[in-house]
Amino acid sequence: MNNHMGFSSIAGFLVLISTLLACSLYLYDNVDSSLTEINSAYSEYIEHLSDKSDEKLIITSVVGVDGNIYINVLNNGSLTNEPYKWTALYNGTPKGISIDSNITYLTPLNNVTITIIGTAPARICIVSEYGNKYYYYLN
Repeated sequence: MNNHMGFSSIAGFLVLISTLLACSLYLYDNVDSSLTEINSAYSEYIEHLSDKSDEKLIITSVVGVDGNIYINVLNNGSLTNEPYKWTALYNGTPKGISIDSNITYLTPLNNVTITIIGTAPARICIVSEYGNKYYYYLN
């Protein structure tokens, strides 16, 4: 009876160790995939911050004519921008923008004119795709 008891203990111990090993592998896989996602998100964030610092837009002119405000923006940075991803604020209120010639990409050292509905006086703010804000006060 003593030998039978030892075999049961060993078998139980092996089942316990096998279960613990299976759970450890499952946990490791989940932790590993979570860490990979965190690392990927961190890399995207660093790239976004780098792009944000490399972006340099300049509002070169703002003209109000017949209820429209025409805003000319120069890309003086090293990145290609996508103006349709920008937001225009007119006196603090988001406004829909239209882009001249349906320009999709604004390459470095080129400019684009965007139009919003509004009249002077106005506080204009362009928020770029990277979150930078560019201000202009139209008298």
